[in-house]
Amino acid sequence: MRAARVRATSPAGTPYAFPNNPAPSSAIEVHSDIPKPSVSKPGELLIQVKASTVYRDNLEWNELYPPHHALLGNDFAGVVVAVHESEQDFRIGDHVYGMAHANRGGTWAEYAIVTSEEAIRKPDHLSWEEAAALPGSALTADQALFMHAGLETTARHHPKRVLITGASGGIGMYLVQFAMAAGHQVVAATSSTERNGSFLRSIGAHEVVEYGDFAALSDGFDLVVDSAGDPVLGECWHVVKADGTLVAFDACSWGYIQEHHRKGISKGKEGVRALYFIAEPSQVSMGRIAAHVANGTVKGQVLKTVALDEVREAYETVHSGRGIGHGKIVMVF
Repeated sequence: MRAARVRATSPAGTPYAFPNNPAPSSAIEVHSDIPKPSVSKPGELLIQVKASTVYRDNLEWNELYPPHHALLGNDFAGVVVAVHESEQDFRIGDHVYGMAHANRGGTWAEYAIVTSEEAIRKPDHLSWEEAAALPGSALTADQALFMHAGLETTARHHPKRVLITGASGGIGMYLVQFAMAAGHQVVAATSSTERNGSFLRSIGAHEVVEYGDFAALSDGFDLVVDSAGDPVLGECWHVVKADGTLVAFDACSWGYIQEHHRKGISKGKEGVRALYFIAEPSQVSMGRIAAHVANGTVKGQVLKTVALDEVREAYETVHSGRGIGHGKIVMVF
């Protein structure tokens, strides 16, 4: 089958590894002779992949490198073509979407193994591209807000004041929508209100600010969720309440709690509950996302589609962050 994988070493023979020597985009290679996977365990599904997505940090995941896998891609939308004999929830022919676990991946391929915990049935009104654009970003947003930060999913009586950085990005837009839908007061932070302000207000942000305006914000946020990374992440300590919560998940923010403590960036905010996490497949999260999809409040935002042979250029575009609109670059098969 055709699939994209990462070359294990540099041309000089140095092994790639994260965080010290991540692979460059030139290490992404498309092969036509990758063995087609097969179902071998209970809970596994073989998917004929119809669409996947490109992340800006696809090459910055430790799980990508040896002794782990070297096949890229986590989001998927496709057709179930094989199941284990013990499978109860899915059948051959089901249309599904979801996110493969970070420790396995492999969805930048014509076929991929996923698990029944990672998949959910795709509603007919969602295209393959829209479905693939949802899971990774929406799962991360849902888990940041409701699993790790502990926000109420329905804040009728005790709404929290929430700041989202990187709010117009692929994950940030779902953070804004989910927090707003749950009844919380949402302030969206972005690099440019001129470029992104109208979009952020259209998806529910109560207020939009630029990063340069942080100095004028009071330290009155119950929760700050960062999807921008440093240096913006470092500024978040100044606006979160002394007993508030700060959550980060970007690959480059790994270890930020210890680093910011060492540099004195978090001084005076020792009471802040600071967290870092990596999103994992969850039927609970996917159930909440599916409910939003069903009532029309959320759908996958597709910026453009590309073929597998264009994946290296697509990654370079996303990774640079330059000229990116609101939505995901989706690979179609």
